[in-house]
Amino acid sequence: MYQEKIKAVLAKEHKETPTLIQKESYDAILNGASCVCLAKTGTGKTLAYALPVLERIKKGEANSAVIIAPTTELAVQIRHAINPYLHALGLSGVSLVGAGNRGRQEDKLKKKHPEVVVATPGRFFDFFSSGRIKVAQIKSLVIDEADDILEFTKMELLSSLGQNLASEAQILLFGATDSEITQDAEDVFARRFLLIDVRPEQKTTTKHYFLQVDNAHKIEFLQRMTKLDQFKGILFFDSNQTMVRFAGIFGHTKTKFELLANEFSKQRREEALHDLANGKTKLLLATDLAARGLDIPGLTYVINYEIPSEVNTYLHRAGRTGRMNKEGYVVTLGDDHDFRDLKKLLAGEVEVKRVYFAGYHLTQKKPKLKKKEATAVVTAKVKKHKKRKNKSKGYHPHYLKVKK
Repeated sequence: MYQEKIKAVLAKEHKETPTLIQKESYDAILNGASCVCLAKTGTGKTLAYALPVLERIKKGEANSAVIIAPTTELAVQIRHAINPYLHALGLSGVSLVGAGNRGRQEDKLKKKHPEVVVATPGRFFDFFSSGRIKVAQIKSLVIDEADDILEFTKMELLSSLGQNLASEAQILLFGATDSEITQDAEDVFARRFLLIDVRPEQKTTTKHYFLQVDNAHKIEFLQRMTKLDQFKGILFFDSNQTMVRFAGIFGHTKTKFELLANEFSKQRREEALHDLANGKTKLLLATDLAARGLDIPGLTYVINYEIPSEVNTYLHRAGRTGRMNKEGYVVTLGDDHDFRDLKKLLAGEVEVKRVYFAGYHLTQKKPKLKKKEATAVVTAKVKKHKKRKNKSKGYHPHYLKVKK
């Protein structure tokens, strides 16, 4: 398995032992089969498709392999991951992303004639429609995060592209979750696919927790979370608007964090990811689209600000932590109703347990109330019908008020 030049790079990167998805899919991809490959996040999917595809490429054949990724960040991450193997095999590659300079990208396509193209859908079809990349050149078309990218972006264009590839060309759909698209791949692309699904055999060390809190105390709880032992996390939001609004409030606290917003420049987003990866900051605020497929070294926590609306959304978020069987925690915030809804949403997928703060870690053991606290709770219940003198101003705790 693998050519000697690739083995040498794997040894340097301490990746000599292939993961389950890498072992199970290698022969099929190397032999030119079109495959739907499903594996849990953080289990080596990028190298699972990249290495056999690179071994199939003939040097000098431009645009032989095209890898499509849903976001700029993921496309750049894939390119970085495969670069050492490109160099070892004497091949060249190019990244075509919407956030990059189009003129420079076009120049690289014209002058370098790269064998490997890693692109986001919009920028790929920009160059494809202008004739810079031709359908006859493509021998391997890889669609990463296929369940997501085919449902939400350029579905008809990708379907048409796949149907127009030569019969001997291969299409590889890789993802962590199944969907109608991966199930109907043969109809979408008008060809036969081999299904390789290793998820049932893959074990995970990630723990799934629920932390009960009302909106008024979420900021306080998140501040406490950033002080937990070994904390490095992503806080997920359902919408960019909610995230930006929260960041405006959270910014008044002493907690350092970075933001991964769609409207930010490529450089600013890269800096945010770099600061988190290197420990300069411990918390990154993000939406699903921005953080799709990201691999951040040593990420220990994924936090859901609210309950995700879909199971696949939850599982993709969870996949940012606990990668390659390392320690990871997924913590969802909400009230008692949210806990019931979350358990219903994830029934048959993962078991979620309620946790509490215990110093600098989380525990499943419910802490006992001290006498003073118990008295305060009783008193609060008695007084709850009294009229408040001051109206609530949202969930701004007193320490977030800006001094004038």
